[in-house]
Order: sequence, then C-alpha cells, then structure tokens
Amino acid sequence: MHKIAFSGIPGSGKTSILAEVKKLLSLKYRVEDVPDLRPNGPFDFDHKTDFVSQFYFVTSQINEENIRVEGRPDFLLCDGSLLDHWQEWLGCLAATNGNGQAAARNALMEGLYRFWAPTYAAIFRVRADAKVLLKRELKAGLRECDPERSQQADERYDRVIQQDRLPAYDVWNHQTIDESAQEVMVRLADMKLI
Repeated sequence: MHKIAFSGIPGSGKTSILAEVKKLLSLKYRVEDVPDLRPNGPFDFDHKTDFVSQFYFVTSQINEENIRVEGRPDFLLCDGSLLDHWQEWLGCLAATNGNGQAAARNALMEGLYRFWAPTYAAIFRVRADAKVLLKRELKAGLRECDPERSQQADERYDRVIQQDRLPAYDVWNHQTIDESAQEVMVRLADMKLI
C-alpha cells in the first residue's frame, strides 16, 4: 500500500485535487481516502489553536489512517496529513509564552510526528498564492485568507520539509483541477508507484 498525502493551507485546493486523483487511480487500483478532519472536528482550528486541539487532530489523523488501512487498499489518499498538524503546532508553540508544560507537550507532539511522518510515500503540498486564495469561496467556519498568516505557514512548511527531508512535492494550484491531478499522476509514475 502507498499512502499519499495532500497537504497545504486551508483553501489551497487539496480536496478537489485529491478527488480527481482518486478517480484516476480508481480506474486501476483499490483506493481509500481519509477526509480532511479539521472542518468537522470539535475545535475551531482556523481561529484558535492550542495543545488540546492539535493533540486531537494529530491523534485523530493517525487513527483515521489506521482505520482506512484495514481495508487493504493499494492507495490511501489523505486530505491533510501529520505535516499539516505539525506545522500548525509549531505555529502555536511559537505564539505561546513558554509556560512550564510547553517542553513536555512539544516532546509528545514531536514524538508522534517523528514516528508517523515516515509512513507517507509522498506528500503533495498544494499551493496557491495569496491573490488566488483571496478569491476562493470560504467553507463554513473558515476565515478569509490572511496573507501574513499564510506566508508564515508556508515558511514553516518549507522549513519542516527541508529539515526532515520529507518526500514532498509542490503542486501549484493555478491551473485546472484536471491539470493539477495529472501533475500528481506524472509524479507518482516517476516514483514508480503506478
């Protein structure tokens, strides 16, 4: 089984590209998917994030991926990944005033991230510039794109991907969904996963 993640900031187009890739892969392979957990979660992930909310999303991501693997698919497509939750946690950690529990909490979150991140065969980081994001229709519960917040998240993604040498590939979502999905399929073929 190959686990493929679609990561990126909210509104970048992960869900749409994943759906198209799923259609293409399903022509030949058994495919399962893990939906984005954040919109239906009990926490307001887009406005306020803290240890409790991020621990929930990290552990829920791991659990949902494990549940879907039980069906023994050829491909497991994840709408979001531990990379997304890890970079959100890093942003949260940077914004805290460093209370006494911060080090212990970070050790726990980092342990989960380091254990789980290598399980992804590929991570497609779906990207769109701020002008494109500002034009997108918002999903319920999401706030408008804040260019500064998006840039900070992009910088954290860059740092984590580079430092941890993750198998991550950028897909700029300035083309049609079909073209973006084809770009993903070409990369999967180059990696000899299909």
